[in-house]
Amino acid sequence: RQVVWDKMTSRPQKGRYRQQSEYMLWASNGPLPIDRPVGCLPGVFRYTNPAKRIHVTEKPLQLMRDIVHICVPGGRILDPFAGAGTTILAAVQEGYEAVGVEVTDAYYRLGGDRVRTALAAGDERTAEASNGEQGIQLDAQKR
Repeated sequence: RQVVWDKMTSRPQKGRYRQQSEYMLWASNGPLPIDRPVGCLPGVFRYTNPAKRIHVTEKPLQLMRDIVHICVPGGRILDPFAGAGTTILAAVQEGYEAVGVEVTDAYYRLGGDRVRTALAAGDERTAEASNGEQGIQLDAQKR
């Protein structure tokens, strides 16, 4: 199944189509129960790229906050390519446990710092998450 992120803007390329969208694939391991406590989500999300990025492929935080809602509330989210930590931060802010893996030391440090700083300065819900009521784990792995 495919979901589209429309970035709404992109760099023009003469004689080519603009690359203003990215596609997300999602799947499940078997059929999903019809009574899952997950609402109907849109197939297209429209958000501009973050103005200040840590990572070249960083996604907008609000986009990731919307996307994590495909998971059962209170569930656990794994981001095997954590980069700037956007998915981890979005998951925790939305009440999920989150685990991120990043193999690049620089992004591991930058993403981890971003998540820790945001949680330390965040609202009551995210502040609780940083105190152990939600699981937050950032792992670095060497190739």
